[in-house]
Amino acid sequence: MGRTVRNRRPYIRPVEKVEISEKHIGRRLIAAAVFLLIGAGALAYFFVNLVRGDTGWTEITANTSELNCGGDFTFLYEVGAGGGSALQEKRAVTAAYTEAAEKAFWMFENVRAEGGSAEEPKADGTAAAGSVQEIHGIAATESGDKKAIAAMGSVRFLNDHPNETVTVDAPLYEAFAKLDASGGRHLYLPAIYETYNNLFASTSDSLAAEFDPRLNGDVADYFKEVLAYANDPAAVDLELLGDNRVRLKVSEEYLAFAAENEIDSFIDFGWMKNAFIADYLAETLSEAGFTHGSLSSFDGFVRNLDGRELDYSFNVYDRMNGDSVLQLAALQYRGPLSLVWLHDYAVSSLDRRYFYRMADAGIRTVYIDPRDGLCRNSIGSLVSYSYDGSVGCAEILLSVIPVYIADEFDANAAEALAGQSAGAGGSAAAPDGAVYSIYRLGNEIHANDPAAEFTAVYEGYTIIQ
Repeated sequence: MGRTVRNRRPYIRPVEKVEISEKHIGRRLIAAAVFLLIGAGALAYFFVNLVRGDTGWTEITANTSELNCGGDFTFLYEVGAGGGSALQEKRAVTAAYTEAAEKAFWMFENVRAEGGSAEEPKADGTAAAGSVQEIHGIAATESGDKKAIAAMGSVRFLNDHPNETVTVDAPLYEAFAKLDASGGRHLYLPAIYETYNNLFASTSDSLAAEFDPRLNGDVADYFKEVLAYANDPAAVDLELLGDNRVRLKVSEEYLAFAAENEIDSFIDFGWMKNAFIADYLAETLSEAGFTHGSLSSFDGFVRNLDGRELDYSFNVYDRMNGDSVLQLAALQYRGPLSLVWLHDYAVSSLDRRYFYRMADAGIRTVYIDPRDGLCRNSIGSLVSYSYDGSVGCAEILLSVIPVYIADEFDANAAEALAGQSAGAGGSAAAPDGAVYSIYRLGNEIHANDPAAEFTAVYEGYTIIQ
């Protein structure tokens, strides 16, 4: 059968000529002018918003594919509040936050740069002789390895180069100085933290028990050996040499024990690190002029940067029975504030990396006592804070650790941090830099800040100030 080819020319309707009437031409001109103004206005609105951006509260996130600490924090910021371009301000504050989040990661995290090794770095033949850090720096610079350069002088770098003098960034040096002044030995517990991290990641009580010093005698014996070194400054100590130079001093005996037991870290900020990171981020952003916002970490460290008289609030929780968590009240505040919330329960999926609840043997948390390696806390929830930003999260944390990581809660010690005495009812004048606390005893919510304001108080509970 033959095929026929269809005519592929499209059908075109005949053109009809229509004469436009000249009647009402004035009205048509007016209408055209109106439409022109509307179009011009729409274009102007589009370009103004393109330049200014959407004003108001927004979450700022680290805009990078590089390793950073932004995933642990929520940064809420009111862009455009100063009257300038919201779009430009958002870009600027995002860039500042991103840079700070990347730098904080390499300073405080105990992580090697990709491809890094615990062995002493080797420079190529052109590298000059010098300290391990100098040789490593020359090799990293010549190879263009940005991650290796960033990791120099970090917690990980110190662990990989014990008994070497290393220059660290000023914020990290200051953090070490605060820990040293506190007299605590939490910095020297990485081997203990690693065991608890395995416990928290367990999917059953039987698996968790393998890492629990309370339930496993072998783990308890191992902890005793580790703590004999960790609590002995002659075995391990971080020496502060001035000019941001430090030396992680580790004895030959501890080095041998570490090698035998596959321990590759002698210092680690552990669960405390976000307190120091929150302070670093807050101070960096404030110095750059970005103060219309507030930072908070998933594990309870808050830095409010905002000096305006805006109302902020922090929800006060506590654990009731088992895993039941109740919001007791909301603390209202204005102005710069540093806050630390210690608690023995999880309120989010991220929290669960720091807790494990045994079916019949209680709760395991990150709050480790360096004396015996056991986790303990004197009270379910403790909210501690200080106004005006003069006292950061790290300083608050270090001051309340002896109150919280204890067998019994000492109300007098908590009151002393606020410049009060127990039972004073907040009548005494609080000194500058006072650290206030909120905690629950029975159906009473105790607050030693005489100026504290609360809303949404749960029925049946009473605020005691």
